[in-house]
Amino acid sequence: MSDSTKRTRVRKPAEAPAAALSPAEHLLAVQTREAGKTIMYQVDAWGHVETRFVRPQNVAAWLAKGFVVR
Repeated sequence: MSDSTKRTRVRKPAEAPAAALSPAEHLLAVQTREAGKTIMYQVDAWGHVETRFVRPQNVAAWLAKGFVVR
């Protein structure tokens, strides 16, 4: 009974941290990622606004969920 039944933990290799972006570079990256998408909103019962960036072919599905187009 001295043998342990637990498996040994295997460590994952450490990943290099992502390069820090300046605020201007981050804004540019966000704008290019969201280019061509439709901005849709939904306000819940507590007044929180949920924002989604939706591809044009998915707009009808998000409208059915109760979102409105900006």
